[in-house]
Amino acid sequence: MPAISLIYGLGNPGDRYRNTRHNLGWMSADFIVRKNGLSWEGESRDLLTARWIVDGREIILLRSLMYMNESGEALAVLNESDGEKIESRRLLVICDDMSLPLGRMRIREKGGSGGHRGLESIIYSLESENFPRLRMGIGSPPQGITWTEYVLSPFLEEEIPVVEAMVKRSVEAVECIVTEGVATAMQRFNAPPKETD
Repeated sequence: MPAISLIYGLGNPGDRYRNTRHNLGWMSADFIVRKNGLSWEGESRDLLTARWIVDGREIILLRSLMYMNESGEALAVLNESDGEKIESRRLLVICDDMSLPLGRMRIREKGGSGGHRGLESIIYSLESENFPRLRMGIGSPPQGITWTEYVLSPFLEEEIPVVEAMVKRSVEAVECIVTEGVATAMQRFNAPPKETD
């Protein structure tokens, strides 16, 4: 599989959505930027990028300033600025997932959207499902709460330690994907995290 050269953390722009469940992809990308002393730069009014050098190779981190269901359109902006089409297998997408319990992660080499609007938009834009994704579990909505309300709600106070640990672990998974490949990262990070005393 080709080496990853673009990492896309999904989320919604604006303070209203900053710490919501749907913004886990943003949180993970932000952690990578902070950890490595990088900075977000404005490619256009529609997206931010950060350039991360790993083992002498440039990786572009991407955050859209458009809404989740327009995530694919931000890739079109990147295509226009770079003048060449993105190769889907070089793109890693980081997003939330209601089908996984809070704290669990799952890496896949390709696949459908699973009803995730951001993934749907990217699949439509790339005309391909063949891109790796790192899915971060947020659990399913409580009874009486719609999935839309749930993903746009902030994490509960008691959930925050689990979320912080998952975000940190997601960055370790991304580093593994970039340096050792998707297959190795799947073996290492798709199992439930070990509980600590």
